[in-house]
Amino acid sequence: MIQVEIVSPQGMVYSGEVESVNVPTVEGEVGILENHMYLMTLLKPGLVYFNGDDKNGIAVTYGVLDVTPQKVLILAEEAYEVGKLPPASKLKEEFEEAVKKMATAQTMEELKEWEKEAEKARTLLELVEKYR
Repeated sequence: MIQVEIVSPQGMVYSGEVESVNVPTVEGEVGILENHMYLMTLLKPGLVYFNGDDKNGIAVTYGVLDVTPQKVLILAEEAYEVGKLPPASKLKEEFEEAVKKMATAQTMEELKEWEKEAEKARTLLELVEKYR
């Protein structure tokens, strides 16, 4: 068993021991078991799920994954239990707004910021549609 903690700015979202955990990262999905090698990488929006059950889990946005042989720590900008995701209508609005802002971005920095927001909203919307 490996200890998993998922923390957002609002506080602890999940804490428990699991057989395995799968985490979306910028390098792709990472599967983690007890005694995993040390790893630190960036999260991308998606679903963190436990024990191979991808029907339930915690939706995360951007952040950091820190793995030691005994513990997985996920520090996410936003994290939601699947049943507590924002409404689809709100996520659609956020996505559409981000796409509009991308079209009018004045700098590459602005463009990247709005691309990130669009990806986050799109991914969370896909999770809402899949799990509700």
